[in-house]
Amino acid sequence: MSATTFRWSARLLSLVILAFWGFFLVASLFGDAARGSRPLVTGDFVILAALVTSLAGLAAAWKWELAGAAITLAAVALCAAVNWRLLMFPGTLIPITACLFLAAVVARKSPSTP
Repeated sequence: MSATTFRWSARLLSLVILAFWGFFLVASLFGDAARGSRPLVTGDFVILAALVTSLAGLAAAWKWELAGAAITLAAVALCAAVNWRLLMFPGTLIPITACLFLAAVVARKSPSTP
């Protein structure tokens, strides 16, 4: 596959992810129904920060593919260290998208085959 295919696959998937999570993050910040069933603990704040960081990494990967993918994967690793169950589907889509950005970087830098 070409670098362009990897890049645009990653961009389309990241657009869907950013729209989905962005809607829920904005809705929970400004909506009235965002009352938790229990008090938040430190792990919850770490997961939320990791999620926001991974989304920012996906957005940054549109311009800086390598840096954005690295930020995203580091945030996902932190999130998985706190609660590995978050890597189940659909949580797997975020690191898959970051890997697609990395594949675009590798495909762009590798020599063409005849």
